[in-house]
Amino acid sequence: MSKLNLIAQLLMGAALLAGMWLARRGKFRAHAFCQTSVVFLNLIPIFYFMAPVFHKGVQPGLPHRLNDSFYSVATAHAALGTLAEVLGIYIILVAGTKLVPAALRFKKYKPWMRLELVVWWLTILLGLGTYFVWYGGASSKANDASAGAQQPTSSAPAASASPQAAPKVVTVEISNFAFTPKELTIESGTTVIWKNNTGRHTVVADDSGFESTVMAAGEEFRRTFEREGRYQYYCSLHGAAGGADMAGTINVTARRQPR
Repeated sequence: MSKLNLIAQLLMGAALLAGMWLARRGKFRAHAFCQTSVVFLNLIPIFYFMAPVFHKGVQPGLPHRLNDSFYSVATAHAALGTLAEVLGIYIILVAGTKLVPAALRFKKYKPWMRLELVVWWLTILLGLGTYFVWYGGASSKANDASAGAQQPTSSAPAASASPQAAPKVVTVEISNFAFTPKELTIESGTTVIWKNNTGRHTVVADDSGFESTVMAAGEEFRRTFEREGRYQYYCSLHGAAGGADMAGTINVTARRQPR
């Protein structure tokens, strides 16, 4: 989802440049349609992706963690992006409607439209910076290796292969945007420790039964599973409920009674 959003933002930035080119060619109707479409289409990724991710991943750390680039770059991107969107809607309302009071209307369009284009592209550059800080830590080769390691196989940890030998504490490693092992079977009463090795990640249950804070490298989150069942979870920054992208599963079986 993050890659799709980045591509969408770059395409919208290019569309704004195309709209500027249309205005210079005197094709004002096409220019208005192009710029208006971009501004309002941008509301979709804002409300369905960027705002939720910011709320879960960044907002809890503000303002005391602004000295960390993970928070500061994303916050700057969000602030400038909000300005770009509000300014774009304002220009559209002034240029295309009579809803804005006369005292708040401008007469010279070019300076405002040029300002909007500059602010929008600065937002995109900050978005690229945010993407690099959040997702730039792992190479594709490492991801491929991790993807192969995370599939459940017969050589999975003892907790998955043999319930009676399951330890009371098991560890799930977090690295290269993956949980390893991705699927784990344990007995009830077992504590699972998610150990974050690289980047920033969270552990969130699909049913909201448990949720970690944003973990930096070296931090961990633990939960003891007392009830039998299937527990799906994901990283709220890099995955989604239902097993999408960075996600995992804990299968909890009945505790074997000693004979």
